[in-house]
Amino acid sequence: MNEKLLAFRVGVVVVAAAALAVGLIGIFGGGKGVFQRRYTVFLNFNSAPNVTVDTPVRKNGVLIGRVSNVDLKDDGVVLTARIDSGRILKKDEICRIKTASLLGDAVVEFVPPSVGTRSAEIVQDGEYMTGMVATDPLQVLTNLEGDMRSALGAMGGAATDVSNAARKLTQTLGTDDQQLQRIVSKSELALDSFQRAMTTIDDVVGDPEIKQGLKQSLRDLPKILSDVQQTLAEARTAMASFDRVGKKAEQNLDNLAEFTRPLGQKGEQLMNDLGRSVENLEEISSQLVVFTQALNSSDGTLGKFINDRELYDDVRETVSNLHSASRRIEPILRDVRILTDKMATDPGGQLKRVLENKPPGVGVKWGPGGIPFDQQR
Repeated sequence: MNEKLLAFRVGVVVVAAAALAVGLIGIFGGGKGVFQRRYTVFLNFNSAPNVTVDTPVRKNGVLIGRVSNVDLKDDGVVLTARIDSGRILKKDEICRIKTASLLGDAVVEFVPPSVGTRSAEIVQDGEYMTGMVATDPLQVLTNLEGDMRSALGAMGGAATDVSNAARKLTQTLGTDDQQLQRIVSKSELALDSFQRAMTTIDDVVGDPEIKQGLKQSLRDLPKILSDVQQTLAEARTAMASFDRVGKKAEQNLDNLAEFTRPLGQKGEQLMNDLGRSVENLEEISSQLVVFTQALNSSDGTLGKFINDRELYDDVRETVSNLHSASRRIEPILRDVRILTDKMATDPGGQLKRVLENKPPGVGVKWGPGGIPFDQQR
């Protein structure tokens, strides 16, 4: 056989097998094969029991993808989920891991929130979501095993206690007929007392006036409750006012504390200054005492002036003489002022010559006609 023909036939068989494999994958994959476009979502869990690669991811029970990777971290587990591109996940949807069967197979499921308005935000490719692990019913039963055992033990003990109590009661009632009779008699007396009490209550409540009063009280009850509510509201308002007053008082105390803090810090200095001021005041007071004593003493100058009447009269007479002398000097000073004014305005100096006591004509230059030169024009 030709080797080329054989190689061609082998190639055709390989291609046909590959096409058949792709077709089978598409058929058993529900029409979704390798060429289906997907996006990635990372899911954070504290734990991921029974979750492995290819664990189904469902939304409301419908398969929308699978887990492609399980990464164990120090603080939990990160699952990488590949979601079909046509499937939309909302950010408010709850992601949880639950058991899909009694064999323990796990499934990652997205469910909508139970209450509240749905979010319109869509989970994008590469985003992270936080999930939770749903409680396994078998695990719950396993956890309740110890509690159920304790409960059954407690029920057994209670049954034993009830049996013992019944046995003791039977022994007590069966061996003492008189005690049983006394119990029956006391029960009859108790029933009679109860009947009388009910009769008394019926007499009281059956009175028309009391019934009317009770009805009126019941009708007034809403008004009373309204008044109580109003009173409580006013009390709350008053308490709010007290609260505001308390805050203002606290603020005033803070301001007072701010004002007195410098006084407290300089208290020692202020006390020292105050002490020195008191000492100076005492010294001034002592000096005033000494001054008044010297003033009152007849040995001092002021004391002699005050106590000696003759000295006082002499001083008064001297002051009076000075006053009279000043009155007599005043006309003399006025004449001197007039004289000096005339001397200043004397044209020929005659007044000056009179004052110098010179004979007439001495020191005068005569001109023609016997007229002094200073008088000629």
